[in-house]
Amino acid sequence: MTDERTRRVQAVLDELEADWAVLTSQEAVAYGLQHIAAVEAGPSPWDGGPTTGVISRDGTVGLVCHELEVPVAQASAVGTSDGVIVSYECLGFTDHRPLGEKYAASVAQLFDQLDVGGVVAVEGAQVLTAVTRAVEERATATRTLTQALNRQRAIKTEAEVAALRRCAEVTAAGHAVVRAGGHEGRTELELFHDVRAAMEDAAGQRCAVTGDLVSGQARTAAVGGWPGTREMGPGDAIIADLAPRVDGYWGDSCTTTCIGEPTPALADLYRLVHHAWEQVLETLRPGVTAHDFDASIRSIITDAGFANPVHIGHSIGTSVHEWPRIIPGEHAVLQAGMVVLVEPGGYRDDVGGVRLEKMFLITEDGNEPLSPFDIPPALPSV
Repeated sequence: MTDERTRRVQAVLDELEADWAVLTSQEAVAYGLQHIAAVEAGPSPWDGGPTTGVISRDGTVGLVCHELEVPVAQASAVGTSDGVIVSYECLGFTDHRPLGEKYAASVAQLFDQLDVGGVVAVEGAQVLTAVTRAVEERATATRTLTQALNRQRAIKTEAEVAALRRCAEVTAAGHAVVRAGGHEGRTELELFHDVRAAMEDAAGQRCAVTGDLVSGQARTAAVGGWPGTREMGPGDAIIADLAPRVDGYWGDSCTTTCIGEPTPALADLYRLVHHAWEQVLETLRPGVTAHDFDASIRSIITDAGFANPVHIGHSIGTSVHEWPRIIPGEHAVLQAGMVVLVEPGGYRDDVGGVRLEKMFLITEDGNEPLSPFDIPPALPSV
């Protein structure tokens, strides 16, 4: 049975009056073909080019990948629907051509085997020279599919909501470690080791992880960053913004805690951000534009004299940040079925920083928090 996500790529082709979609970003390949390439170690040294998928208007699918990804490809929508998988040697040593040359030849082979041609829709800036050349040699016309595909990806399928709910549960395992305390005298990096281990234990697999884990007045006032060797001590705020990738989908959420007693100014800032958080719960619903929702939450922070130099939120899925972002000037309308992160925060050099964030499913009449942890009204001491 064709997955709903693949059918939505077909809907993009209908909209664009195109015959084929060529997907070259790992996020789009994960979405359209459910092929979950590993990303936790960064770009693979075995890649001659990005894992590349094709989907036709009638549902024919194919994939190019290096030989080590073939088992994953066989479990994807391509392998389970008798699609075509073309692989090239990478770890072996019988084909001495450069990896890029082998990748380009495999793309050409896939296109010829499936008779890719006519009007071909591609991902714009994501397309490599080898794919561009293969498309140009076969297509009568090209389209850019990115915006249309973004709109399709924004409304989540039931399977995606379930995947994102699991990701939210994994982030909660990390936050439980932060809230357990015992951090005085430890470095940020030592705490992050424990947080990451808890999330991977909860996921039952290695996880790529992005986000922030910073402590102290100066580091939290700067919004975020990777954990470092700074030793944490009494009165330090800890911003833990955790984003693990589980089975091709990303979770995300943020808590702010304090080691021992906070300064009065930091405690007041937390209460301010929590007030903004309460407005999120009351006002996040379909029909409002991202711009207007951003303004309604951001103004609570900025009117009190604190900065918020980043977005109020963003969508999430096979990318950790998807369209639409909840920022000034983004007039996309929030719709039921979107899963968004909302993260009000306030930052000032003389106080520090506070950010609170959860994942939400936008429902027909409001919102459902997916992150299974509480955000208390007063700054938690750990």
